[in-house]
Amino acid sequence: MKKILLSVLASMAFLFSVAAPGIYAPELVTPADNATGAAPNVLLDWNAVAGQLGLSYEVQLSDEATFANPLNFSTEFTSYRMSQLLFGHQYYWRVRAKDNSGTSDWSASRSFTVMDKTTLASPANDAKKLAPNVKIRWNKVGGATHYDYQMDIVSTFDSPYAFTVSCLAATVDGAGTTAEISTANLLFGEKHYWRVRARHALDTSDWSASRFFTVIGIFESLEPENNATSLSPDALFEWKKIDGLQKYTIELATDNQFGDGKVYDVAANLTEKVVDTLMFGTQYFWKISAIHALDTLTEGPFAFSVVDKVSLSAPANNATNIPLVPTLEWNKIGGVLKYTIELSSSSSMTNPTEYHVAATTEAGTEQFKIPVNLLDSAATYYWRVKAISSRDTSDWSNTWSFRCAAVGIDDQPLVNGIRVYPSPAADQFSIQLKSSVQGKAMLTLYDLLGKVRLQREVSVVNGAVKNVPLGNVNSGIYMLKLEAPGSSFTSKLIVRK
Repeated sequence: MKKILLSVLASMAFLFSVAAPGIYAPELVTPADNATGAAPNVLLDWNAVAGQLGLSYEVQLSDEATFANPLNFSTEFTSYRMSQLLFGHQYYWRVRAKDNSGTSDWSASRSFTVMDKTTLASPANDAKKLAPNVKIRWNKVGGATHYDYQMDIVSTFDSPYAFTVSCLAATVDGAGTTAEISTANLLFGEKHYWRVRARHALDTSDWSASRFFTVIGIFESLEPENNATSLSPDALFEWKKIDGLQKYTIELATDNQFGDGKVYDVAANLTEKVVDTLMFGTQYFWKISAIHALDTLTEGPFAFSVVDKVSLSAPANNATNIPLVPTLEWNKIGGVLKYTIELSSSSSMTNPTEYHVAATTEAGTEQFKIPVNLLDSAATYYWRVKAISSRDTSDWSNTWSFRCAAVGIDDQPLVNGIRVYPSPAADQFSIQLKSSVQGKAMLTLYDLLGKVRLQREVSVVNGAVKNVPLGNVNSGIYMLKLEAPGSSFTSKLIVRK
């Protein structure tokens, strides 16, 4: 009996040593059991186990829970990266450990399902006014080697316009978790539907759910506005940039049928253009186009007119008490080379004095200061301005007038060392010199033909000659000469009786 008991115990010890190896089965970590949406290159991960020399792990992967015909993989690490798993397919996996002492039991098995399709990221569904080279983005698919995106103007993706573009996954990886690619040459103003799928060498995913967006179909921030008036000859055409173009064109004509139209090309990176020096007082019609290889967006025609004449600014029309050396001002006109000013004492602008003034680029109005000794006090003057460009001359501005102030000795300018006042004079006049000349002096008054009309000896007291009578000197413009010991002075004198 004792021998039988010892034999039984020996058999149990042998069985115990076989059933309880010296290394434990690993514990699985990720993916979680019954996980969905796994990537085709999902990382299988488990906890390490304590083992002796030569520790490694054996991984089994099967599409059956019974692990019939499994795939086996070996690694010394506690994770294993799969590759080229089938999209939308369910897999089962388990792990066991091995070392020099033996092999553990298999871990508890888990299952996961590989994603069947990717998801779109941007642009948002029903986005509007997008460029014809809009950048589309979708969530990356780990282990995908290629992506295909499909585009169409109908949701069924079966119109003649439909197209599919394939790209290497490595070339479209964007920042973070999204892949991205720029489209090209999409149709202006059209709604575009799009979707994406992933591929690797063994399988292709389903198409993602589709989205749609609308490509821009209008120009924004167009200038000049339709029916704008009084534009300068260097009118600036402006618009908001549209990406994804080859170029813009602007067509300009003087008739709305564009029979005499000219076309101006504009680089795709620009948003403004001065097309030419336009003609004063002319109505123009214009169209603008955005162009790429497959489509053209055109808007117009729009109308505008160019300013026909200069607008005067100062002195105000019919102003009075204007200084004898006034500054004339008028509004600038862009694209002008110079201005011509006419100044006359006649409202019909007969025998005007003419001045030419170069156009300036500084801010503010254009200005011209009338020379000294040209205007008479208490007189009315008329003036007008026209603009001259490289191609045309404007109409004359409206004619404005101003009346000079009758100045006295305190506010009349001292010119060439002598001041004569009042001007115009009627019955008498006085003289003020720049220095304190004393004594007798000879005063001579000449007409414009050089004939002496008045000559007499006068007394100069502290540089002044007071109340010189004009006698029978007629109305007109005269030259006055005053000769004193060691000094000689000349001035203009206007007589108005």
